Amino acid sequence: MKKLMYWSILLKSHAAMFLTGLIVLYMVVSTGHALITGESLELAIPFAYVIQSMVLSVIISVLWVVFFEDNLIKKARYFVRLIMFSLSLIPIFAVCLWLFYVISSEWTFLWVAIAGLLIVGLIIISLLFEVYFKLEGKRYTNVLMRYNSQVK
Repeated sequence: MKKLMYWSILLKSHAAMFLTGLIVLYMVVSTGHALITGESLELAIPFAYVIQSMVLSVIISVLWVVFFEDNLIKKARYFVRLIMFSLSLIPIFAVCLWLFYVISSEWTFLWVAIAGLLIVGLIIISLLFEVYFKLEGKRYTNVLMRYNSQVK
């Protein structure tokens, strides 16, 4: 029961964060699109987008837990995990783009922009984490060397 609660809370919290991110991205992209094209800003979020965002957020949260929780993949660098995660998102975004294109070709720009922003965000996050891990690794190595020199 504890494991079920742990995994359900973990998945639920990640899904909520991803859903919030997708809704915020929708608002940013639609506002930017309205400013660039001069069209009127549509403040109502289409119901189909909300449903698809909910499904996407659950799928992305499951993938996030699979790739970034140490319980499933024990020994892999963050960058390798991020590449595997990103590659697993490509078919998911392709299906979403196809579904939205079939439903309405007006939403194609929206999904291309959101997918592009997510990819750029992943690249920025991966670069920041790589720099952070390198700096922390150097700091840890220096502390360990100082400790070893004091012990001897």
